[in-house]
Amino acid sequence: MGGIIYIIAIIAAASRSDILSVGFALFGAALIHNLIGYLLGYWGARASRLAEADCRTVAFEVGMQNGGMGTGLALDVLKSASAALGPLIFGTWMNITGSLLASFWKGRVPKSESKTEEG
Repeated sequence: MGGIIYIIAIIAAASRSDILSVGFALFGAALIHNLIGYLLGYWGARASRLAEADCRTVAFEVGMQNGGMGTGLALDVLKSASAALGPLIFGTWMNITGSLLASFWKGRVPKSESKTEEG
């Protein structure tokens, strides 16, 4: 965790002016991208008639992308902290929302499982 925070701090410091100029738009885009991923993953799986536990899994797989890899590629290949800013913001945000979603679903047994436990 300390290493991740260190990398975030370096990129944020190197991209300070970019954050100040496009920060709110970038945060908004990351939020929308993440939420649309969760929703499309979950409801697409529901439309495919998957079990509730599988729908939740698909939601995580679609909603959480690899922000760390995007950040690494931007820094290594493009040599640009500005290019790494988008994946950095998204990666941080997806970890927060993924944890919140997991905590939300943790106490809610999927309906398909609760029926098998009762019967």
